[in-house]
Amino acid sequence: MDHIKLPKVDNVTFIDRFNGYAWIQGVLRITVTHTFFIDDSKRHEIWIQTCLIDRVERLPLTAYGAPLIIRGKDFRVACFLIRHDRDCQKVYDTLTRLAQVPSIQYLPCFRDRPLGLLAERCQGWDFFDLRSDFERMGLPNNSWVALDNSSYQICDTYPGLLFVPEIADRTTLLGSANFRSRRRLPVLTWIHPNGKAVLCRSSQPLSGLTSKSVDDQLMLRCIRCASGDGPLLYVVDTRPPLNALTNRAQGKGYEDVNVYKDIILRFLQIPNIHAVRGSLEKLLKVYQDPKVSLKDLNSAVDKSSWLRYLRLIVEAAYFIASRMEPEAGGYSFLVHCSDGWDRTAQVCSLAQLMIDPYYRTFNGFQALIEKDWLYFGHKFTDRCGLVDSVDPREVSPIFVQFLDCTHHLLELLPEAFEFNSRMLLELHDHSRSGLYGTFIGCSERERMQLGLSQKTYSSWAYFAENRHLFINPLYKPPVAFAQARKTTNRPHVTALLPAFVTSPHLFGPWADLFLRREWRIPSVSQRTVEVVDDLKTQTKALSAYSCLLRKRVLELSKLLGKSQAEIRDLLSLNGNREEAPYMDDDDDYAVVNDSDSSQSTFKTPVSDSLTMEGISKDLSVVNTRDVNLVAGAMSTCPGCSVLLASQTPYAHCVRCGQLVCSSCLSPTDANPTGVMLPFCKTCQRQTTAVKQNNL
Repeated sequence: MDHIKLPKVDNVTFIDRFNGYAWIQGVLRITVTHTFFIDDSKRHEIWIQTCLIDRVERLPLTAYGAPLIIRGKDFRVACFLIRHDRDCQKVYDTLTRLAQVPSIQYLPCFRDRPLGLLAERCQGWDFFDLRSDFERMGLPNNSWVALDNSSYQICDTYPGLLFVPEIADRTTLLGSANFRSRRRLPVLTWIHPNGKAVLCRSSQPLSGLTSKSVDDQLMLRCIRCASGDGPLLYVVDTRPPLNALTNRAQGKGYEDVNVYKDIILRFLQIPNIHAVRGSLEKLLKVYQDPKVSLKDLNSAVDKSSWLRYLRLIVEAAYFIASRMEPEAGGYSFLVHCSDGWDRTAQVCSLAQLMIDPYYRTFNGFQALIEKDWLYFGHKFTDRCGLVDSVDPREVSPIFVQFLDCTHHLLELLPEAFEFNSRMLLELHDHSRSGLYGTFIGCSERERMQLGLSQKTYSSWAYFAENRHLFINPLYKPPVAFAQARKTTNRPHVTALLPAFVTSPHLFGPWADLFLRREWRIPSVSQRTVEVVDDLKTQTKALSAYSCLLRKRVLELSKLLGKSQAEIRDLLSLNGNREEAPYMDDDDDYAVVNDSDSSQSTFKTPVSDSLTMEGISKDLSVVNTRDVNLVAGAMSTCPGCSVLLASQTPYAHCVRCGQLVCSSCLSPTDANPTGVMLPFCKTCQRQTTAVKQNNL
């Protein structure tokens, strides 16, 4: 609190850039964790996490006041007009000071508990086990064995468990490590279910202009032999050839096909971290300008090369994934860039996402990020600029590119992914905020030295706790994967995505990321998915309600002395008896036809005493009136009066049918159906009170 010179500023104007630069009057408040603006009508709120503030800018004083701009790591641009210049200076100094992080120990994850998180510090850190994921792939086997790197003596930026060819002796392994940049020798990251084609990763060889290594040559030969009697080994250098040649002049380089036998060398033209950083800066400059013309926007987006770089990554990943299938040759691959933790991570993880349907599930995608990004040493602290001491030249949106590529696939094939784009947005924020310990550090070794699992909270605990927000209602697993999932939760099969994902016509800027905080701009695709999810929930509620009413009808039939057969005949007059849900004579539970087998049976207890009051309460369980699917531009939440257009997600309360923001909506089974359904806080209090009274 010592840093906060002015915790509250009255008569502040928020300038709504994407609403004709409309002025909204209100109050600006500053705390250690948040800066928030509330307009005078209490309907419009803007919350900015301190940990997501990138920089604060002051503009020259105007006749209307002192302009202040807050630029966020989540690409937010918030413009305020503060009446008095001295107040503006105090706010500027306060926010600048609060946003500073001198070293890792000053990150908020070591100090603050994430807002709304119920999980404890110990939860989520054991979510992923590297050995278990390799066991899912059938490793170790006769060709691939585990290599102990637990003391990080072989490579300090690799995980403690590595898989290498069984025929490679320790001399070969250490010799190859010595000949690779940062000692990142070739190791396995994924193996095809047929046990032959493999995907390996490493860093560039230290070949220079003339240097050679017999051990490194032997290592690549061992990889090819461990893949069976397949074709040649593909060595994929993700860099442009010119960059590789430049590195060769510096004592590094690439594999010479005249020295390394039985390999195919292929360059993929993906630019380095400096080009990617500049590309995003150019894209944001024009994309966040509300006054830009369509012609200038298209021209600037093209000149930024951001979409071209994304397509290069997607093309590279598909090239690898498709050729690992037996029908395309069943090739094995070794992928590297310079040090093997940026472009290599992008291409390897995206290739696995394209070919392995497990990694397209909610838990599998988290496992993929853990394995290929966290365990294999992507430099999150440096690339995300989490601390002030990081060299600005080391900062680059490499992980943002991967998330953007994943979003591209998800938009084209929503039925192929169990998670939604909201999860990608949250992952982006988690990697940039430093609020959770998961994305802190540059390697497994560094994270262990920092004691993150004892001192900080895990991102995976947050995602597990809020799973319902990130599940894609359109998901339909591949048939082979669904069948294999009946015997194991983590099957290892392949289901390659179609080739059209590389089509240049289908690439576009990710508006939901770059303009996410501009609530005036609708998120059409995400809103569509949310509406479908809401409709599925309402259908589930009505199905449960139908079961409840049928149960009550059967209870009434007993009181009236009617047989169940007579009652069913009577009910069948109202609809198609063949397609109507039914209940067997000896069945205590109603059965409802539902595409989701896990939710197809609703258990409704038979009441001990049937009364008119009880029947009346049953009839008010679920709303049956017509409702609006989406909120209007000025619709407000009945619970907190906030504008729904500025809040996402929002959904219907099952009981009253009103659209409610996510903060005022919570699932509960305290209702006569006994099914977990979303109720607004008002309805939840009422149903809970009724249930307690009945007890």
